[in-house]
Amino acid sequence: MMRARLLALAEHRTRLVARAHAERQAIAGLLAPADAASSMALAVYNLARRVLQEAREHPLIAIAGGVALAAMRPKRAIAWIAKGWSLYRMYRGLLPVWQRFAGGLAAHGSGPRHPS
Repeated sequence: MMRARLLALAEHRTRLVARAHAERQAIAGLLAPADAASSMALAVYNLARRVLQEAREHPLIAIAGGVALAAMRPKRAIAWIAKGWSLYRMYRGLLPVWQRFAGGLAAHGSGPRHPS
């Protein structure tokens, strides 16, 4: 009687382990596109940070690049400046939200710290 009960429990455990494995694979499949998107967004963010850091360290090069762009295609340069200004204003507007969100995660001991 006890042996039959132990065998039934072992079979049930095996089924539960297999089900958990299948569910983990299904969740991983659902999250793969979000992981790829967040990875790409992080790469773009890091690139933008490096470009801005270089522009801060070498402002004359940044100004010369802007002047060269404007000299080659003034209409396109104005459009790019307008887009850049819009992105900057959006960044400045979302920065307090990001800091609040990152601060909440840091208080719980998980998640990314505020980028500096």
